[in-house]
Amino acid sequence: MSRELSHHQAFQTQCLKELGVVSWMQGQTPVQGEVFRTPQPWARADGVTPIAPAQPQIIPESTFKPPVPAATAVDEKQKDASVADLRRQLGAAPEVIVEDLQPIEEILAPVETTAPEIALGLPIPSQMCAYMLAGQLLLITDLPSSFQEQDQLDKLALSLAKALLKQEVGEWSVALYQWPGKLKNHHLVQRQDWAVGAFEQFLHNQSASQMPQRVILAGDHCVQYFAALAEQHPLKNLPRAQVHSLPQMLRIPELRKEAWQVMQRSFA
Repeated sequence: MSRELSHHQAFQTQCLKELGVVSWMQGQTPVQGEVFRTPQPWARADGVTPIAPAQPQIIPESTFKPPVPAATAVDEKQKDASVADLRRQLGAAPEVIVEDLQPIEEILAPVETTAPEIALGLPIPSQMCAYMLAGQLLLITDLPSSFQEQDQLDKLALSLAKALLKQEVGEWSVALYQWPGKLKNHHLVQRQDWAVGAFEQFLHNQSASQMPQRVILAGDHCVQYFAALAEQHPLKNLPRAQVHSLPQMLRIPELRKEAWQVMQRSFA
């Protein structure tokens, strides 16, 4: 009968055995036995060679192979039954199988783009040009931000006035109106009275010496500014025509004929 001893008890037993004591007291009953301890890996001081542990057997690497499960033989009848059952399922639910066999298609998800901000009210910034022709005709036209064909614009305005008034235009003047942009003061950013007041003063400077008899609004900006004026403004009681801007007429000559027809209908 074997029993596991603690390291301390095993060491004491071995020391007693080397002294020649093979029987010792364990409680009230003398005990005899053989104690087995693991061999010491280092040399002893008394010159006794320790028991060397058994060398593990090295298995060549070439002989090691992972376990391969044995192939399971499939009965031919069972195989035929499985194929028949698969065909029956294909015929019973074709819509499911066909859907699974469809190729994978990549669908581009629509990209949500934020809608551009729509400027409400008067256009900003704005640049316009006003002609007082022969003291009878006030022509206001939009100008692009970088317009450099002022001579050709003057010739076009004079030719339109000559054809409309049916006389030579001896006296005429031109003035430029510019509104820089949105107001920086956050308390006034929604207010338009500054821009309307500047435009109203601009018109007053052109008609201060003599009130015109007709008004031509050429372009969208000047139409919006003119509509923002008070209903009691004296220029709103005059006959007026709305046509494309003069720079557009310079680029597209066909617009001149259209503008001429609109002015004839408006001033008939």
